[in-house]
Amino acid sequence: MSTALGKFGVIGGVGFAIEAVLLTVLTQSLDWEPWQARVPSFLTAVLATWLLNRAYTFRGRGPERRSVEALFYVGIQVCGACINLALFALCLMRLPQLRAVPVVALAVGAAAGFAFNFIASSTWLYARTRPGARH
Repeated sequence: MSTALGKFGVIGGVGFAIEAVLLTVLTQSLDWEPWQARVPSFLTAVLATWLLNRAYTFRGRGPERRSVEALFYVGIQVCGACINLALFALCLMRLPQLRAVPVVALAVGAAAGFAFNFIASSTWLYARTRPGARH
């Protein structure tokens, strides 16, 4: 499990970087509100992390059908995003100065979402090896 956690963490870091860069560009360069910017930044990060986790962290595990796996992965990510967004909102409401640097609020939410996503992915979605899968 520790190897999977490490890989999941590295890939989560890649997803965080993707989301942080997009969030920053959209809010700082294009004057989007942080809430609006979270939609494309989140969706882009989810796609990237699913592809990477499927290939490296959980290779050969999970549902046989890629479409089923993708739907469940997105479902887990949405639940993690709810946790993430709740903490993101709490940070922005309690500390309005963070609106100028929303990446700080993003990091707080991302840490909690990460924990949920790893536990749900490893114990539910990717708990079984696919028949005939090679690691």
